[in-house]
Amino acid sequence: IWSVRDGIIYCKGKPNGFLRSKKVYRNFILRAEWRFEPEGWTGAPEKWPNAGFFIFANEIKDTWPVSLEVQGYHGEAGSLFGVRGAKVQGAKRGPFVKDRPPLGSWDKYEITAREGHVSVVLNDQLVNEGHDAVPSEGNICLQSEGWPVQYRNVMVKELDK
Repeated sequence: IWSVRDGIIYCKGKPNGFLRSKKVYRNFILRAEWRFEPEGWTGAPEKWPNAGFFIFANEIKDTWPVSLEVQGYHGEAGSLFGVRGAKVQGAKRGPFVKDRPPLGSWDKYEITAREGHVSVVLNDQLVNEGHDAVPSEGNICLQSEGWPVQYRNVMVKELDK
């Protein structure tokens, strides 16, 4: 399902799943780019391909980790929300970023987490922030749901408090 070629992480998209970091993180900057395979996609705009990033990932509950998700879903990129009981205050979820590149283009995230505060920069623009995250530490995961997706330039920089 997952493979690496020429510095790019490829996921076939089925079955749904994720790659989890070995390390647990609390204060960090995650930079990464992702794109969906445009070949054969006919569902937009009613249903866009789905993927994303789990941060503060903990135990698995009903196939997904208790975590925060920074959405990569093409129609809701920039969203930040709790998964499987995790919570974050003040963050937005939904199709609020209107200026989206065409499907198949590389998107870029810079996600900064510090003491339970999370900011999401999408394609060099601050689009979301949340605070009082529970949990506020855990693994970082690349996530995929049902459609081929690629990741590149994935980097994590740990921060002091």
